[in-house]
Amino acid sequence: MLNILYSEKFIVQFESLPPKIQKLAHKRIGMFCANPKHPSLNTHKLNGVLDGYFSFSIDFQTRIIFEYGKSGTVHFLKIGSHDVYK
Repeated sequence: MLNILYSEKFIVQFESLPPKIQKLAHKRIGMFCANPKHPSLNTHKLNGVLDGYFSFSIDFQTRIIFEYGKSGTVHFLKIGSHDVYK
């Protein structure tokens, strides 16, 4: 089982999302916990400035950026539209 840690920035961004997207995000986070490589999530490693980080999809617009920590810990860093890649 993955241990998810949420950054303060992630929490603020999550709370600013529309309720419909928040609900979908909860569902996708559950999918991620069960299987981080679930095909529906499109989990992938990022490049460039975000090299070493990963991302998965909530919907066509919304992404979660995260990094793997030690002992099965995952740090959710940002959530939002493609602007989170900046």
